[in-house]
Amino acid sequence: MRSIKHIRKAPIVEFLSSLKISKDVISLGQGVPFFSPPTEVIDRFKECVGERSGYQYSEDAGFLSVRKSIAEKIWVENHFNVDPIKNIIVTSGANQAFINALLAISEIGDEIVLFTPTYFNYVMAVQMVGCIPVLVPTNDQFQPDISKLKSVFSDRTKAIVTISPNNPTGAVYKSDDLKNINELCAKNDLYHISDEVYEYFVYDGAVHVSPAQFDMNLDHTISLYSCSKAFGMSGYRIGFMITPEKLYDDMIKVQDTVGICAPSCSQLACKVAWTMGKGFVQDFFDELMNMRKYCFNKLTMMPDLDVVRTNGANYFFVRLSTSLSSYEVTVRLAEEFDIIVLPGEIFDVIYPSFRISYGNCSLNDLKTGMDRLEKGLRSILDWKK
Repeated sequence: MRSIKHIRKAPIVEFLSSLKISKDVISLGQGVPFFSPPTEVIDRFKECVGERSGYQYSEDAGFLSVRKSIAEKIWVENHFNVDPIKNIIVTSGANQAFINALLAISEIGDEIVLFTPTYFNYVMAVQMVGCIPVLVPTNDQFQPDISKLKSVFSDRTKAIVTISPNNPTGAVYKSDDLKNINELCAKNDLYHISDEVYEYFVYDGAVHVSPAQFDMNLDHTISLYSCSKAFGMSGYRIGFMITPEKLYDDMIKVQDTVGICAPSCSQLACKVAWTMGKGFVQDFFDELMNMRKYCFNKLTMMPDLDVVRTNGANYFFVRLSTSLSSYEVTVRLAEEFDIIVLPGEIFDVIYPSFRISYGNCSLNDLKTGMDRLEKGLRSILDWKK
């Protein structure tokens, strides 16, 4: 039986609403970019508001011209070939694309495998459609453990979900691991759902790899993308999915029922964004890498913390050496020291930890926030030096 009642509330909203915080608080919690959308994107959005194409429905799958621009982007940047008519559906962000996929491929009681620390919205989506989330811990570098992955397969396993670059850890999964996972899906008649929302955010020589490269006929790989992070367009609610042709009609059934189509103005603005590609983000990379470097160096100088220098997204996931819970620590940090980071419980880990987002504010605010974090942890964890 499927029921919404047992599913947790939106965890970030619930956590933040539970806090008593001052107006001076600095948030290193939510993963929104510090930059705004490209001027060209904003201008195109404004233009199409009064146009017929901007205020009426598009096709359920999205404007064909937008899907053609996406197909070009996928070929140039992600190195596999897709048909704009048979494989691409424009969605209201990657979250909608994910639940579209679940509804199209699964039945109640099926199992969906996810790696921990998790992206909580995906766990909630799995539960909402009546499926069972099967959580597999990553290793100490937050990389997939293939042997543990194999051990959880059952007759009800339907899909494996990967997020690379990863939210919440920042890990960029190795090409060989993604290939192995994709081949496991092919061998076991499973779907590989690949979240690539942070594809442009890779550092220190790391390379983003799209698993669909290993699925030449696009038989079992579902790929999810978004404009929210790459182009600072989170409020536009626009993304897309690449789906096997055999799933296309079922995906469209879900799309038409849930939202009919993605917002038309956002689609037309998104077309401009994809033509700009990762070059737009590169303009902010020096600033972003300075923030990343500052945040990591500051964390490594603090005792009782274990932080992995992962190579992607805008996050570090920090383990704490304490008998206190993640929730206790992060509530005190927010209420007593005016600094917000997110507790590890939100991401389905049991050990004391928190996620810190270093890309959602200015460098000056980050420095102030890190000073507050250090001061707060020194007091809460009772550092002697």
